[in-house]
Amino acid sequence: MTRRSRGDGAVFYDTANQRWTGRVVIDGKRRTVVAKNKTEASRRLRQLRTAADAGKPIADGNLTVAQLLADWADKGLPARNLQPASVAVHDWAQKIIVEEIGSKRVRSLSPTEVEAMLHRRCENGLSKASLAKLRTTLRIALQWAERREIVSRNVARVSELPADARPAISRRSMTAEQLRSFLEAANGTPLAAMWRTMVTLGIRPGEAAGLSWDDIDMTAGIVHVRQALKRGKLGVLYVGDPKTLQSARSLDAPVSVIESLRQRRHEQKLNQLVAGPHWSNMYNLVWTNSVGSPTDPSRVRHAFERVTRQAGIGEGWSPNSLRHTAASLLSNAGVALEDVADQLGHRDTRMASLHY
Repeated sequence: MTRRSRGDGAVFYDTANQRWTGRVVIDGKRRTVVAKNKTEASRRLRQLRTAADAGKPIADGNLTVAQLLADWADKGLPARNLQPASVAVHDWAQKIIVEEIGSKRVRSLSPTEVEAMLHRRCENGLSKASLAKLRTTLRIALQWAERREIVSRNVARVSELPADARPAISRRSMTAEQLRSFLEAANGTPLAAMWRTMVTLGIRPGEAAGLSWDDIDMTAGIVHVRQALKRGKLGVLYVGDPKTLQSARSLDAPVSVIESLRQRRHEQKLNQLVAGPHWSNMYNLVWTNSVGSPTDPSRVRHAFERVTRQAGIGEGWSPNSLRHTAASLLSNAGVALEDVADQLGHRDTRMASLHY
């Protein structure tokens, strides 16, 4: 054991656990640090002593990554006031991080261990974008802990993504011929007007499902995107603000879209007559089920898949493909990227230039 002056603590090699250990008494409580070598153990011991002399709180040396993430999810994440979809991404990332390094002590977590986690998940098939989400969640959680002096450094901030990580699957869009086949197959189906509106205006599925009759000016031929249909934590559908500030926009709608919306309104009035007292369209939505409730996104996806199969354009399409198709067709027609970005509700041309 290496002896030090009173109050400095001691550093020794723990034969049983095969690691270097440092111990010091601070405010009557014994604190312990561990490391792979003597130099690192001494450094961590000095950090404890320095923090105590500066009057800073001494973090729990046994705090694990799982415990930190749970604390952050309970206290830090709600304070960010994120949309449910963004919270869901953090929840997904948190579960993976806990599976990989949840038992690691926060005080000894290194960039190498974070990068090893990312490499393992890369080998399991996660794309570079997904790996970046894992790192971002860990970085934000550690940043939250840094501000509260729970940790002394943010190892996720300096961790690097695997160089060989595969890129995300490119956004898929229909050709003009495929789109024609799709729209022909969709004719006469309950959601035909929704899909025509989406592919013509480039609006998101949630924006289409959240359209209110109050948002549509039939006379002027304008569709105002002001809200979106969303799913809350308990699975309840509700209408809220669109994805971003730029998502709120007013779009010129061609005659074909306005006519399909007129037909949709006629169909909805018939549904209302049949439903009678059971009808309840509290948001005055354009697309509802037979009793006026919001159209469930999962039902939209299933209906969309049936139409694509009937159209004979292959598998793997989703309702969001119509938005990508709209952007690609605009770009192919020579529309400036700035105008494409405005149509889609993007903040700038970065996304449009990257994907379309």
